[in-house]
Amino acid sequence: MINPKKLIGSVKSATQMGESSVRTVIWAGLGAYSKGTEQVGMAQHMVTKQIQDLVSKGSEVETEMVERIQESKRGLFGQAESQFNQAFNATCGIDRDRLSNFEQKVDHLQEMVEKLAAK
Repeated sequence: MINPKKLIGSVKSATQMGESSVRTVIWAGLGAYSKGTEQVGMAQHMVTKQIQDLVSKGSEVETEMVERIQESKRGLFGQAESQFNQAFNATCGIDRDRLSNFEQKVDHLQEMVEKLAAK
Protein backbone atom coordinates (compact mmCIF):
# COMPACT_ATOMS: atom_id res chain seq x y z
CA MET A 1 0.00 0.00 0.00
CA ILE A 2 1.07 3.53 -0.71
CA ASN A 3 2.01 5.66 2.21
CA PRO A 4 -0.01 8.90 2.08
CA LYS A 5 2.74 10.91 3.79
CA LYS A 6 5.29 9.80 1.21
CA LEU A 7 2.84 10.56 -1.56
CA ILE A 8 2.16 14.04 -0.18
CA GLY A 9 5.92 14.61 0.27
CA SER A 10 6.55 13.52 -3.32
CA VAL A 11 3.80 15.83 -4.61
CA LYS A 12 5.17 18.75 -2.57
CA SER A 13 8.69 18.04 -3.83
CA ALA A 14 7.48 17.85 -7.44
CA THR A 15 5.46 21.05 -6.98
CA GLN A 16 8.47 22.86 -5.53
CA MET A 17 10.66 21.64 -8.38
CA GLY A 18 8.01 22.76 -10.85
CA GLU A 19 7.73 26.19 -9.21
CA SER A 20 11.52 26.47 -9.16
CA SER A 21 11.70 25.55 -12.84
CA VAL A 22 8.92 28.00 -13.75
CA ARG A 23 10.63 30.71 -11.69
CA THR A 24 13.94 29.98 -13.45
CA VAL A 25 12.30 30.17 -16.87
CA ILE A 26 10.56 33.45 -15.96
CA TRP A 27 13.80 34.95 -14.64
CA ALA A 28 15.66 33.83 -17.75
CA GLY A 29 12.97 35.49 -19.90
CA LEU A 30 13.13 38.69 -17.86
CA GLY A 31 16.92 38.62 -18.03
CA ALA A 32 16.80 38.19 -21.81
CA TYR A 33 14.33 41.07 -22.07
CA SER A 34 16.56 43.27 -19.90
CA LYS A 35 19.67 42.33 -21.87
CA GLY A 36 17.87 43.01 -25.14
CA THR A 37 16.71 46.40 -23.87
CA GLU A 38 20.28 47.26 -22.86
CA GLN A 39 21.61 46.19 -26.24
CA VAL A 40 18.96 48.21 -28.06
CA GLY A 41 19.92 51.24 -25.97
CA MET A 42 23.60 50.71 -26.76
CA ALA A 43 22.82 50.22 -30.44
CA GLN A 44 20.75 53.41 -30.50
CA HIS A 45 23.61 55.28 -28.81
CA MET A 46 26.11 53.91 -31.35
CA VAL A 47 23.86 54.76 -34.29
CA THR A 48 23.27 58.27 -32.91
CA LYS A 49 27.02 58.79 -32.49
CA GLN A 50 27.72 57.50 -36.00
CA ILE A 51 25.06 59.78 -37.46
CA GLN A 52 26.51 62.75 -35.58
CA ASP A 53 29.98 61.88 -36.90
CA LEU A 54 28.60 61.64 -40.44
CA VAL A 55 26.79 64.97 -40.08
CA SER A 56 29.98 66.61 -38.80
CA LYS A 57 32.04 65.18 -41.67
CA GLY A 58 29.32 66.17 -44.15
CA SER A 59 29.41 69.73 -42.86
CA GLU A 60 33.18 69.88 -43.40
CA VAL A 61 32.84 68.44 -46.90
CA GLU A 62 30.05 70.90 -47.72
CA THR A 63 32.29 73.82 -46.76
CA GLU A 64 35.09 72.48 -48.97
CA MET A 65 32.70 71.86 -51.85
CA VAL A 66 31.22 75.36 -51.63
CA GLU A 67 34.74 76.84 -51.71
CA ARG A 68 35.67 74.69 -54.73
CA ILE A 69 32.47 75.63 -56.53
CA GLN A 70 33.08 79.34 -55.87
CA GLU A 71 36.66 79.02 -57.17
CA SER A 72 35.46 77.20 -60.28
CA LYS A 73 32.73 79.78 -60.79
CA ARG A 74 35.19 82.66 -60.53
CA GLY A 75 37.54 80.90 -62.94
CA LEU A 76 34.77 80.22 -65.45
CA PHE A 77 33.46 83.78 -65.26
CA GLY A 78 37.00 85.10 -65.69
CA GLN A 79 37.54 82.92 -68.75
CA ALA A 80 34.15 83.83 -70.19
CA GLU A 81 34.79 87.54 -69.66
CA SER A 82 38.24 87.24 -71.25
CA GLN A 83 36.82 85.41 -74.26
CA PHE A 84 33.99 87.93 -74.55
CA ASN A 85 36.49 90.81 -74.46
CA GLN A 86 38.58 89.14 -77.16
CA ALA A 87 35.52 88.54 -79.34
CA PHE A 88 34.26 92.10 -78.73
CA ASN A 89 37.66 93.51 -79.63
CA ALA A 90 37.93 91.30 -82.72
CA THR A 91 34.46 92.24 -84.04
CA CYS A 92 34.28 95.90 -83.02
CA GLY A 93 37.94 96.80 -82.72
CA ILE A 94 37.24 98.25 -79.28
CA ASP A 95 38.99 97.16 -76.12
CA ARG A 96 36.41 96.75 -73.39
CA ASP A 97 38.72 98.11 -70.68
CA ARG A 98 39.40 101.20 -72.77
CA LEU A 99 35.65 101.53 -73.39
CA SER A 100 35.01 101.36 -69.65
CA ASN A 101 37.63 104.07 -69.04
CA PHE A 102 36.05 106.13 -71.79
CA GLU A 103 32.62 105.77 -70.15
CA GLN A 104 34.07 106.94 -66.83
CA LYS A 105 35.62 109.95 -68.50
CA VAL A 106 32.32 110.81 -70.24
CA ASP A 107 30.46 110.51 -66.92
CA HIS A 108 33.01 112.77 -65.24
CA LEU A 109 32.77 115.26 -68.11
CA GLN A 110 28.97 115.24 -67.82
CA GLU A 111 29.21 115.99 -64.09
CA MET A 112 31.55 118.91 -64.79
CA VAL A 113 29.23 120.29 -67.52
CA GLU A 114 26.26 120.05 -65.14
CA LYS A 115 28.19 121.91 -62.45
CA LEU A 116 29.14 124.65 -64.93
CA ALA A 117 25.56 124.88 -66.18
CA ALA A 118 24.30 125.23 -62.60
CA LYS A 119 26.53 128.31 -62.01
